[in-house]
Amino acid sequence: MVKKMLIPVLALGLTACGAGTGKNLDNQGLPIKNSEPPTQTNGVTLANLQQHIFGAICTNCHSGSNAPRGLRLDSEENSYAFLVSRAADEAPELMRVNPGNPDASYIIRKLEGASGIVGGRMPLGGPYLSQTQINTVRDWIANGAPRTGTGTGITKVSQIKSEKVEGEISASLHFSRALETDSVTEKNINLSYTAADTNTPVAINKFNLLVLDQSLEIVVPQTIPNATAITITLKSPNETPILDTEQHAITGNSDHNEGGEYRYEHQL
Repeated sequence: MVKKMLIPVLALGLTACGAGTGKNLDNQGLPIKNSEPPTQTNGVTLANLQQHIFGAICTNCHSGSNAPRGLRLDSEENSYAFLVSRAADEAPELMRVNPGNPDASYIIRKLEGASGIVGGRMPLGGPYLSQTQINTVRDWIANGAPRTGTGTGITKVSQIKSEKVEGEISASLHFSRALETDSVTEKNINLSYTAADTNTPVAINKFNLLVLDQSLEIVVPQTIPNATAITITLKSPNETPILDTEQHAITGNSDHNEGGEYRYEHQL
């Protein structure tokens, strides 16, 4: 997949140099790097959330002038205005929606019923949203919580879970956009575990990978009964990046730049 990406880039560079116009070249004759993040089309939109979640479910309470805590979710305009970058009344140190960071967004904590929330889990009294539904909200936030379209945020991990059952370790990573299946290999994933009697990480060299659209499943096919913690590191080096289906390398943090390292540590 990487070679297919490089060919058109090189061809464009040769065409520009051959034309001799100097357009889009720096003073050394090299192509000027575009600092603007790429536009993505694969992702969740606010319009989709408004139709299927905010408008269809949340407006049972969060509608009109009497909406709880003034949080109106009865239109796209109101949902964006009252959620994105707005301090949460119940936890002012957090934003209701922190663009690019679903785990630091109070709405996610309320929807998942996380510890430390004030009041009850939302929707109040249930039925609660499925994890699949919550993940669509997570994806929108991870991609920058755009007002229109799917935003320019680079694809990233928006939710992760790991567990140990009878000594076997597994992890499920959900991404904010669909992945290019062939780009995910053992070359860009490192696994290690820590045992109770030592702080030295032990590499896990044998594991199975399964990519299902936006999900990456990792299974360690051997028992490690003394493992107390697992560390998962996703790397996107230039030669073997993890790509989304639009051929953009995923990001390991909350900026707009492709690449970087994503590190996850979890107590088992």
